[in-house]
Amino acid sequence: MYFGSVKFFKHLIITIIILAILVPTGLCVYLGIQNSQKSAAINKLEAEISSFRQENSAAFDDPEALFELYRSVEDKEAFLKLVSEYDAELYEQFVKSVPAMNEVTTSSSATEAPLTMETTTTASSTATTESVTATASETTAAVTTTASATTTAATTTTTTTTTAAFTTTGSGGQASDSEYADLYPELYCGSTAGVTYSDDKDYVYLTFDDGPSKHTDSILYYLDKYNLKATFFVVPDGSEECAKRMRRIVDAGHTIGVHSATHDYKQIYANVQAFLTDFKICYDRIYEATGVKCSLFRFPGGSINDFNEETRNEIIAEMTRRGFVYFDWNVDSNDAGGADWTEMYVGVLGQISETNRAVVLMHDRDDRMNTVLVLEDIIKALLDDKRGYKIDRLTEKTKPVQF
Repeated sequence: MYFGSVKFFKHLIITIIILAILVPTGLCVYLGIQNSQKSAAINKLEAEISSFRQENSAAFDDPEALFELYRSVEDKEAFLKLVSEYDAELYEQFVKSVPAMNEVTTSSSATEAPLTMETTTTASSTATTESVTATASETTAAVTTTASATTTAATTTTTTTTTAAFTTTGSGGQASDSEYADLYPELYCGSTAGVTYSDDKDYVYLTFDDGPSKHTDSILYYLDKYNLKATFFVVPDGSEECAKRMRRIVDAGHTIGVHSATHDYKQIYANVQAFLTDFKICYDRIYEATGVKCSLFRFPGGSINDFNEETRNEIIAEMTRRGFVYFDWNVDSNDAGGADWTEMYVGVLGQISETNRAVVLMHDRDDRMNTVLVLEDIIKALLDDKRGYKIDRLTEKTKPVQF
């Protein structure tokens, strides 16, 4: 009898060994081809830039002449990356000073993304408030838009009977025995007991920390291009430019949440009062800019980090008592660690494939151009995947991913 015999197990072992060799080898070959194709495109652009500079040495310092080259190349994102690496000052001048930049967004094909919102306007943001002084009606519109988007999102998924278990609270989410009850008494968002979560199997939640930044508008462009919603955990600096970008996030129907006002770990996690103070500043800046009273937040560094070991449990208990919900992540793009295009693309898609639902950590920061470069490729891969992934924003109906 063959099955169960020594010969059977010998063949089984040989097959396993062969697979153990062939599968990693095949994966390496595939990734090598992908990387080679990307490198070839970049090398081609490098050659074009070098040739253009040699033939037009004076014109290379002219943003308008450089813009003409930008319009002619096929891989515009790689071109921008090369320009930024070649000469950061020229890159900044290029994306901010070319009068014709608006024209490329409105007249070119749908695959051409804007560089930054300072110089471009997408179809989804034409109704965005651009005035430095927002009127009362504009603020009201932002709140109405957010409420409408929340209602729509709540009806797009089938609810399950899974119920959240939170600390028992009193009226309005307040517990009378908390020593912090009198600290920022207005900083409550009601009880979270009895929340029924949405059924979100095969959902992917793209989240962006640390913004807004000069890349916020490019991120919004790609999300709008595919009619997707995401979540932004922001670090508002109190400036009007920051406020305008936050309004664009909200007006586009995305979720905005509290991250931090300072992002200073030692200061934030010193004690519960320090955390609440930082949280309140961030919360107020979001509300003043958008009219949104946030109920979702993300701990700087995640709920478990090297700076909050002694205070995290007390902070979590107090924030839960106040009705706020925090989200960690189960997929890390490692863009904060400097991951390149290939590392982010392979890493994010690989991690998502191993989860039933994914909360993806990405960053919206001035120094994270790679996040913008890889974002559309990740989106397209997810939408084309046979699992039928659905990309959406986090809400109070989303079961939190927590460390």
